[in-house]
Amino acid sequence: MEFQVGMSITGEGMISVLFIDDEPALLEITRLFLERSGEIRVETCRSALEALEILKTRSFDAIISDYEMPMMDGIVLLKILRAEGDNTPFIIFTGKGREHVVVDALNNRADFYLSKGQDPKAQFAELDRMIRQAINRRIAEESLRLADRRMVDIINHLPDATFATDREGVVVSWNKAMEDLTGVPAREMIGKGNHEYAIPFYDSPRPLLVDLINKPEDEIRAHSYQNIRRDGNSIIAENPTGLRNGKPAVFWSRATLITDRKGTVIGAIESIRDITEVRSAEGKQKDQAAREKESGMFDRIFGKSTASWYKKGVDLYYNHGRFQDAVSCFDRVIEMDPTHVNAWTEKGICLKELGRYDEALQCFNRALELNGKLPATYYAKGETLEKLGKETGNFSLFEQAIACFDLVLQKEPDNVNAWNYRGVCLKELGRFEEARRSFDKAQTILRLHPQKGLR
Repeated sequence: MEFQVGMSITGEGMISVLFIDDEPALLEITRLFLERSGEIRVETCRSALEALEILKTRSFDAIISDYEMPMMDGIVLLKILRAEGDNTPFIIFTGKGREHVVVDALNNRADFYLSKGQDPKAQFAELDRMIRQAINRRIAEESLRLADRRMVDIINHLPDATFATDREGVVVSWNKAMEDLTGVPAREMIGKGNHEYAIPFYDSPRPLLVDLINKPEDEIRAHSYQNIRRDGNSIIAENPTGLRNGKPAVFWSRATLITDRKGTVIGAIESIRDITEVRSAEGKQKDQAAREKESGMFDRIFGKSTASWYKKGVDLYYNHGRFQDAVSCFDRVIEMDPTHVNAWTEKGICLKELGRYDEALQCFNRALELNGKLPATYYAKGETLEKLGKETGNFSLFEQAIACFDLVLQKEPDNVNAWNYRGVCLKELGRFEEARRSFDKAQTILRLHPQKGLR
């Protein structure tokens, strides 16, 4: 099949979109806005499980999904689809205050991330633009795979800042988005080698991720890359030592080998995004937590109770999504009562939401030392182990996560969420038949007892 940028991937003329959100009003208003151009057709559903059922028999040009939903969040849905080989353009569309979700979404091959709560007209216009760009990019990537001779032209149309090199490391393409990111015109960069393409990012020639795809992780870290993850012929990482317009910057990069139809490497391609603001927001949250922790002693002096701080932390987490503020509240509870099991558990859940998985596991382990009979703590620990296993590529963590979910199911055999996450872990381990049985079990419970899906 020959693709053209701007057309529907499915070849049906109109762009088809599946939109998943548990808020009926948002589903309807988004559908009405996207369809008003007459070029997009939107189908909606209210859960990730419902979406999986729809996708068994139908395909779409793009998928838009909320992050926080009952039973299965948007990132888990994305992981399942990518594991099954579904490369449909995917956009995470969720509430503010979830900066950590951005990197998680990108690492799991989401095409874009958009926060809710902006000016509605501007927000929906941006969503429309992202849909079209994601489809165009996917079409361009498919064209690149099918016809490497068209590589340069295709890269020039990609929305992400992207450059490509030949097998000798000479720049053969430097697209418009890369010109915008670096301020360096393509005419000044194409044809250059010897790592000169790194100068706009680091003020000196040096290897970029595109040069390190086949290198061991120690060597990659020696060039200041962090959060390294491999994905087939690609490698994904962050570098906090970059520069943009002379100011410190954090860059997220994805580099991929380009091969011809015989599998011979003919070059490499790297896309780069500036995630400085995301990391800065996370840093400010950690600093604020440290300041609030220092003031914890005054709570004991002036008599503020553990119950009031615990209640405040729960409200900040569940009703407002302010995870770092909630962690500070639970820290104050723990300072006054180190044996407060629920505070340890809830703190761990918030740290997991912030992507601080190792710290979260320490909290869950402490809670289980105090009381090893809590299914909720085992469930949260299992979720965290699954996310950490995906981030690090450590398959033993998926085994540990499955053990946690099995303990939950011993006490709560109808726990839909535990069956779902157990299935995700089995899928990551390549145990597809067992994974399918877990997913089927969750759907059976949900059909018989819809209320079991509520978290």
